[in-house]
Amino acid sequence: MKKFILCLAGAMMALSLAACTPTEVTETTPQAAARHPEGITPEMVAESNAAIKREVDSAAPVYDVAFVYFPNDDSTGLKREEVSMESMTEQALIDCLVEQGVLEADTTVNSFDIEGGEKAGPGVSPDAVGEGERIGTLDLSKIPESGTAGEIAMLNAIANTFIENYELDKLKLLINGENYESGHISHGDEDYLEFIDKYEKF
Repeated sequence: MKKFILCLAGAMMALSLAACTPTEVTETTPQAAARHPEGITPEMVAESNAAIKREVDSAAPVYDVAFVYFPNDDSTGLKREEVSMESMTEQALIDCLVEQGVLEADTTVNSFDIEGGEKAGPGVSPDAVGEGERIGTLDLSKIPESGTAGEIAMLNAIANTFIENYELDKLKLLINGENYESGHISHGDEDYLEFIDKYEKF
C-alpha cells in the first residue's frame, strides 16, 4: 500500500514539473517577410500606403462649391443655396438658376467676360493684381418676362449669383448683345447690376 502511494505521489510530482516546464515558442514568419529576406521594412509600408493614397485620390471626383441666389415665395427677397458641381462655369450657374425657376429652360450663355482688377488668391501673385473695378459682362440668349417685383427679384438673383462666385464689383447684363430691356426696366450703356447685401428682404 505504501509503495502504491509513493508511486502515485511520484507520478503527480512528475506531472506538476512537466506543467511548469517553459514551452518553446516558435515564431512564425509573415508571408510578406518570407518573400523579402529582410522582412517588411518601414519603407515598404510607406510605399504601399502612398500607392493606395494615389489610387484613392485619382478616383475621387473634385467638386467646386458655388452659391446660387433665387427669389423667395413672394419675390420680396432672395434665398441663398450652396451647390456642389464638377466644374463651376457660367453655363453651370445659369443651369442652376434655371433649376430654381429664375430663368427659363434652354437659357444659354452667349458670352461672359471679366474686365478690371484681378482678385488676389490661389495662383495669383499680388504683383499681378490689377487696379480698378472688376466688372463682368454676361450675355444671355433670353430672359423671362414677369411683373415688376418678379423682375427685380430675377435680376438681383442673377447679379448676386455671378458677382459672388466670380468676385465681381458689378455685372453688366446683355440679351443677345443688347442692353437689358423689358416693359418695366430699361438699361443704358452705363447701367450695371450690383450685389445686394440685404438680399433676404428688399
